[in-house]
Amino acid sequence: MLSRGGGRLPPDIRPRSGLTLFTRAVHLRANRQEATPQDVGDDDRGARRRRRRGRIIAVLALIVVTAGVVLAVLARPLVDAKREADAAQADLKLAKTQLSQQHLAQAHTSIASARSHVDAAHEAANGFGSDVWAAAPIAGGAVDDERHLVDALAETTSVAELGAEVYPMVSGHDSHMVTGQAIDLKVLQTVVDRVGQIGDHLDRAMADVNAVHGNTPIVGSAAASAKASALSYLQPVYDSYAKAGPLVATLPSIVGADGPRTYLIAMLNPAEQRYSGGGTLSFTTMRFDHGQVTFGKSVNVDDLRSRGTTQLWRPVRGNTFHPPGPLRVTSATFSPWWSVSSEELLRGYEATYPGTKLDGVFGLDLQALADVFRVTGPVDLPQFGTITADNLVHTLAGSYGDFASIQVRHQLNKELIPAFRQKFFEGGRMADKLTALVDSADGRHFFTYFRQGSIQRPFVQVGLAGNLAHTGNDYIGVFTQNLNGSKVDYWQRRSVISQVRLHADGSAAVHLRVDVKNGAPRYALPTPDPKIGYDTRYLGALVGIFLPRHARLGTVSADGTPFKPVVHHPAAPHVLNRRYFQHPFLLDSGESGRLDADYTVPRAAVQDSDRTMTYVLDVDPQDLVYPEALQVSVTFPTGWTSTSLPDGWQATSTGARWKGHVPTKIHVEIPLEKTSG
Repeated sequence: MLSRGGGRLPPDIRPRSGLTLFTRAVHLRANRQEATPQDVGDDDRGARRRRRRGRIIAVLALIVVTAGVVLAVLARPLVDAKREADAAQADLKLAKTQLSQQHLAQAHTSIASARSHVDAAHEAANGFGSDVWAAAPIAGGAVDDERHLVDALAETTSVAELGAEVYPMVSGHDSHMVTGQAIDLKVLQTVVDRVGQIGDHLDRAMADVNAVHGNTPIVGSAAASAKASALSYLQPVYDSYAKAGPLVATLPSIVGADGPRTYLIAMLNPAEQRYSGGGTLSFTTMRFDHGQVTFGKSVNVDDLRSRGTTQLWRPVRGNTFHPPGPLRVTSATFSPWWSVSSEELLRGYEATYPGTKLDGVFGLDLQALADVFRVTGPVDLPQFGTITADNLVHTLAGSYGDFASIQVRHQLNKELIPAFRQKFFEGGRMADKLTALVDSADGRHFFTYFRQGSIQRPFVQVGLAGNLAHTGNDYIGVFTQNLNGSKVDYWQRRSVISQVRLHADGSAAVHLRVDVKNGAPRYALPTPDPKIGYDTRYLGALVGIFLPRHARLGTVSADGTPFKPVVHHPAAPHVLNRRYFQHPFLLDSGESGRLDADYTVPRAAVQDSDRTMTYVLDVDPQDLVYPEALQVSVTFPTGWTSTSLPDGWQATSTGARWKGHVPTKIHVEIPLEKTSG
């Protein structure tokens, strides 16, 4: 017996279907070969369940495939939108090239084609299929990004359309904004209005581009790349407009739309330098009255002296370059900040010609005038022949010994100014002429000054005020002031070497070396060199070194001999004042003078974090005929390295260096990171 005391077998081994415990065991062993009718029924039910699951899976797969096909079809407009947008971009790039080449008809055709592609892209990006994708939880972000990019492209195309409309108004031979010595105020106002509309479109374009997130899985990187590409094109345009837009808005007032305006035009001669630039030795006045332009007579140094050798006027507050007492008008521009020197010049000129009321100054040197002549072509002067862009500077600044007398030389100035104003206001291409002057401002060859602050401020913002760099970091500004009334600055050669040892806290120890050489030919007259005036070959130069903000001056020497300089502290309004010191040299032909200075700059670099900083350097030029030669070497702190170098800079074993000439302003940023303790 398997059980005693009447005990029952557990339920799971009770006999079923008449089987004993023994025979059940045998049945179980043979179960793989035989099946009862009940077992067969169980298998049929399992098979049916499996077939049902298969059908469900098949239906689901069909639904997924069908949905995928539908979504793929619905996505086709998004693909079309990108293709149309790419075509529009290509058209706009072509139009830009065509406008620069003054192919206006072709440019209009390209812009019209771009508009057609943009409209098609906009329709595709905002259709039903795109709306469906936009509602998808993940894909919706990509659709929004594409729509923003298409909208930005549409705004950019509007900018191109307005630009193509404005361009022939202000440039080209068919421009009618300036005719003779008259400015069409109606055309000018149209230009101002269109430029304002350009600003509105740029604002919306930038807003659309900045709304692109580029973080959608799979396709987000493409949107981010498109955003970066759009910003690389739009940001410089937007920044330029932010500065130039307010300037354009002032033009009607400048040309007398709301009342007469009178300006002093000062011609600067680089053969006799001031800290501000070439000496102001020739003048005329320009009056605007509702767009009509009239000019006063040409005035030179002899005319000024005939009304008194010196004049007395109230100096600009905080201008350390204006000594007490009477002063020559030609000495009014010693300050290197033209906002200061211009006001001094206006006060001196008004003192010389009582009753004259001036609203501002336009100043340009001979190099800037030569740039204008490259646009207008040469001019023929009765007594001096043909003056071209290539021979103008030499003829007017480098050939004083070729004239029989000073009076003959002054006659050249008197003939040149009328010829210039005729060339400037006639012959069309006004935009090109203005561009030539604006570009020359980077080399301090051209400046503007307006006494009305609301007009002056936009010109300051675009760098046309002739002021020194507005930076609190490292700075190089070396200028010379002519001391002996000579014209030898034409041959001045100057070299500057700056050795910078940067510290981990952003400060720097700097050694600055300045060499000034008189490259004039030897004095050849039979009488002794007077060392002063027109005929001398001596260079009298007062070298001024303008320091970085809050710099602590150390050892200073001249030609190897240490001396303690007087450090001056200008405090003029509306400029970033800089301390400076000076040293005079009197150099015969072929001689050189040398200045050395050590100083510490507390914020030569901007510290972004404990492990990153950016070395910042600004250099201001002087408008020499032969631009200043400059070498800069920067030694990085131990354990620091540059993440990138600006164009023209070379890596060294201890940092970086640059070597070249300084015909224009220089701004340098070198990012650094800490790589070790």
